[in-house]
Amino acid sequence: MLNWILNQFKRQSAEDLERAREMVKAAERGHSHPDLGKARDVARTLGIEVDVHASAEQLIQAIRRYLARHREL
Repeated sequence: MLNWILNQFKRQSAEDLERAREMVKAAERGHSHPDLGKARDVARTLGIEVDVHASAEQLIQAIRRYLARHREL
């Protein structure tokens, strides 16, 4: 919880945002199934709380919502 709070005040690096955008774009194109570990890592880096049992698609949706909310998509 503390990490989430701190991440809300920290500006995300351009590299983290680019990784998130590329992951969402790849999922939208349907070229490959997102790697669960990578999707979870990106979500945590962005400060998104992730359920232990969340699927890769659920994580991509959460990342997409984050990017849309922060006008980064």
